[in-house]
Amino acid sequence: MPTIKKIIANEIINSLGYPTLQGKLFLDDDRFIVSNISSFDPEISLDVEELRDNDKTRYNGLGCKKAASYVNDLLGPKLAGVSPLKQEEIDNWLLKADGTKDKSRLGINTISLISKLVANAGALVSSKQPYVYLNEKFIQLSHLTLDLTKLPTPLFTLLTGGKGGQTDLDFKEFLVFPSSAFPYNLSYQISVDLYHILRKLFKMKFFTNLDAIDAIKQSVESMNLHFGQDIFASINFQAENYYNQQRYRINDKEQALTSEEYVKFIKETIKKYLLLFIIDPLEKSELQSNKTFTDDIKTDFYLASEKTSLFSQVSTAVLKFGEIGTVTEFFNQVIKLKKDNLNYCISTGHAETNDDFVADLSVALQADFIKFGPPVHSENVTKYNRLLDIEKELKLS
Repeated sequence: MPTIKKIIANEIINSLGYPTLQGKLFLDDDRFIVSNISSFDPEISLDVEELRDNDKTRYNGLGCKKAASYVNDLLGPKLAGVSPLKQEEIDNWLLKADGTKDKSRLGINTISLISKLVANAGALVSSKQPYVYLNEKFIQLSHLTLDLTKLPTPLFTLLTGGKGGQTDLDFKEFLVFPSSAFPYNLSYQISVDLYHILRKLFKMKFFTNLDAIDAIKQSVESMNLHFGQDIFASINFQAENYYNQQRYRINDKEQALTSEEYVKFIKETIKKYLLLFIIDPLEKSELQSNKTFTDDIKTDFYLASEKTSLFSQVSTAVLKFGEIGTVTEFFNQVIKLKKDNLNYCISTGHAETNDDFVADLSVALQADFIKFGPPVHSENVTKYNRLLDIEKELKLS
């Protein structure tokens, strides 16, 4: 069985124009695979750290030369001669080599890159598609039954707001997800059509967040589809972006809202637009304290969070591979969610590349949902197109 010959890494540029890592793993039979890593939103605090150069003369300090050197000179050489099938052993070795709770010594980007390279190399030497190989590895670790019987329900981003968004809207993402009665390829086609129709009809002119949801509703109906039946709306609020001094300031209201007023607004919005999937509607401390709200929402809707610390408060966890670490850690997070009877949505990172590993991972783990961003731009389309291939291979269309 082939073993690892060498691993090399270098800087590449991600979808937001800043550096991230690309790695190449060469086997001793001269075959090789390439993997890239997504990047964090630098304005959001996480429990793990990327390794950045902090050299302000390059890329505003976000360079990855140090991380690449750790792969090339420190970690890669020690994996020479090791079988890529030893995923769990290699992952555990990486965490031990780092030795910190937040992965700050080696950087989560360094650790995730090597783990992903090993997983892809394992699939290659096994002559299996990555989603099949990852599924088998998960079953081996978890001792759970997990048949490859479906594709995850896709959440397609149509508009973005918040910091760095394409509009002046407060909410981070305005999404749709088609009925599960539609096969994936039709869901994807509908979302692409919606993306373009929305821009053609409304020219991206929205004064309030509710204006944007109304525009999506009208765009759906212009396609002779039923809003709230064929196509459902979803909102990723990321409420901490407009929460300040215990008030929520949104452009739908002239005055900043108290928590009670804001919760009433959210509930009215859910009811009016038949929202079935919402992400982080309240600021972190507010969600933890507002038990009545979370209990009400969890019974009738998919209340989701991108924050690990809030998973116990919601019904659906949003998981990002690049924010967890190794493949084995990701598997263990899914095992825990399954034991707690929680749904899980596998999402892409803040700044992406054309790497499509997350598509295979989402199918391998039979995720309830996926969230890969707008159905346009190569860093997103690569992942959506990969699901088209998998759908054909599994004969699900």
